[in-house]
Amino acid sequence: MRELFSRRNRDRRQDPEVYSYLDFPAEFRNQFFHIIRDVVNAGESAYYGTSFTETLCSSFAREKGLKYLLGNYGYVNNLDAIQNYCDKSTDEDFLDLIDYILGKLSEKELIHFLGYDFEECLNSGIKELNHRFRQHSLGYEFINGEIIQKTNVVTHERIIKPALRMLTDERFQGAEDEYLTAFKHLREGNNKDAILNAEKAFESTMKVICTELKYPFDPQKDTAKNLVQILKRNNYFPKYLESYMNNICTVLGEGASVVRNKESGHGQGETVKSTTDEYVEYVLNTVASNIVFLYRLFRSKEGAV
Repeated sequence: MRELFSRRNRDRRQDPEVYSYLDFPAEFRNQFFHIIRDVVNAGESAYYGTSFTETLCSSFAREKGLKYLLGNYGYVNNLDAIQNYCDKSTDEDFLDLIDYILGKLSEKELIHFLGYDFEECLNSGIKELNHRFRQHSLGYEFINGEIIQKTNVVTHERIIKPALRMLTDERFQGAEDEYLTAFKHLREGNNKDAILNAEKAFESTMKVICTELKYPFDPQKDTAKNLVQILKRNNYFPKYLESYMNNICTVLGEGASVVRNKESGHGQGETVKSTTDEYVEYVLNTVASNIVFLYRLFRSKEGAV
């Protein structure tokens, strides 16, 4: 899918958010309606008996404790009612609609009853929905018949957002751009590029620290692992951490790079590897926590100079 010009050119530096959890814009709501309309229409063409759409709406209304779904023109329990609900429901209610309707449509018995063409349409709709989630930086994914939250809220609030705030320091702008680019690639489904950019952000953070504190290093050759050792040789880490410094060095030097090297840093051979979202989220979270740690130490070192 081609990304619109307006989305490609939004100023990413206005807000350090990378995921939102309860803020569904009208654009996304409309896109979901287009998706669900296609799937429901495919179900109607294969369904025998009472209106397929009416049955689906009625069961959702019952679950929500409503008498019926009411459309813009007084019609109940049809596509017009679904559209009206998409437009006017709260974010939480709208998320319930997505989860319930697609969950019902994903039930194996219904798929078997409606046939192959419906299943193909449903799978295509779910694929597009997950793309739209990433496109709008919404921290959800529809998988295995239900909505899941992609990144733990605590992780997001305590690790990722603090890392992005710290990277607004102009000296770390390159690292910030690389880290945000990693999330951009994740939203677009380019998981290998997401890992590569997360690794770049980690390395760039340490290179800025070495430059600012005048620790000699080779900006062209030194990798993340080498940079960690340079910081260690310059007593960058406090003395009281020495008892478990090897573990921290392992996390800093290999936590992101081992995954990158195995999943995206080398030739793929005869089989094209598919790097899962779980790998990417692990790398992004690991890099963020390490950036927070490194930056806080940097500020204390900088103040002592």
